[in-house]
Amino acid sequence: RLIVLPEGETPTIATVTDLERLKDQAFFNNAQQGDRVLIYTTAKKAILYRPSTNKIVEVAPLNIGATEEEIQP
Repeated sequence: RLIVLPEGETPTIATVTDLERLKDQAFFNNAQQGDRVLIYTTAKKAILYRPSTNKIVEVAPLNIGATEEEIQP
């Protein structure tokens, strides 16, 4: 209900658990513990969502050339 999600694709979902590891990535500048990252590889989108406030924190294009360690917390 907060954003139109890509259709026909199930996202990879990760939970932010270690902010220290993510401090050098601009996408995670406003991240908090427990935020979720929805990764849509076909649509090339990454969405940072905060369940505690039901808000989208960040949306960014996904760099497919990046490794999973660079994308996921």
